[in-house]
Formats: sequence, C-alpha cells, structure tokens
Amino acid sequence: MPTVMSPRRVLAFTMGIAAVFDLTGTTVYQTMRGVLPPPPASDDDGDDPFRAAMSTIMGAHHDAMVDARDESGMR
Repeated sequence: MPTVMSPRRVLAFTMGIAAVFDLTGTTVYQTMRGVLPPPPASDDDGDDPFRAAMSTIMGAHHDAMVDARDESGMR
C-alpha cells in the first residue's frame, strides 16, 4: 500500500524534527554555558556593521508594528 504524504503528516514530521533539535541544542547550551567566552562589550559607536544593521532592522520593525496598529484602530 503506497504511503500518502498528507500536509498533516509533513507538519507532524517537521515539528518532531524541530523539537528534537531544540531539545538537543538546549541541552548542549546548558552543558557548555560554563566554558563559553563572555559576550563582547557593547560599543554603540557604529563600528560593527552587523550591529548597526540589526539596530536599523529592529527600529524599522517597531515602527512598522506601531503604524500597523494605528491604521487598523486596534490597540
């Protein structure tokens, strides 16, 4: 009998794999947290292009969410 891959089966399989990797990643992080180096000091002088890009994205996201709520009239 051929197996039919329904969307429900695909979603269940995908979520199962994600849960396994999530639990594995959490366990590894908690185990190795003591030997990880400390995070770098936060310099807001704009030298790091990735940090500058992330702050731009987060600011734009916040502005977009505020505008979306204002246009719909819901808060």
